[in-house]
Amino acid sequence: MLYLLWVIDETFPFVGEFKELGHGRPDGPSLRSAVRAQEPANARELVEYLRAGTILAATTTLVHDVLSPRSAVIGGLHLLTDGHWLWYSDLAHYVERHHVALDPRFVAHARGNHWTAPLVSNADLLAMEVKLFG
Repeated sequence: MLYLLWVIDETFPFVGEFKELGHGRPDGPSLRSAVRAQEPANARELVEYLRAGTILAATTTLVHDVLSPRSAVIGGLHLLTDGHWLWYSDLAHYVERHHVALDPRFVAHARGNHWTAPLVSNADLLAMEVKLFG
């Protein structure tokens, strides 16, 4: 399982650290409470943005849909970034399939990037790794 040394400041804010997820924060927001009946505005663009993030860390851990009655496999667990925000690879699934609402600051950030996740250079990824993992 991928665990972060949580950065206290807002240098790299985290979106989707839901407490119901094995890789979420125990004191994080509720995934079930974030589910909406209708997809959020710009859902397609938001899902594409989330999927286009740069992999900062990859694992061999499989993640399951905790909201699905059959606990279907979503895929491998990776930590993604756009150089500023961080999120796990299963977040796009929850936004697309369960219409999960995200932090409005993140949505505004993605919109400000014209729904295109910036490519993060290797040098910037290394700097992020040092800050996050020590």
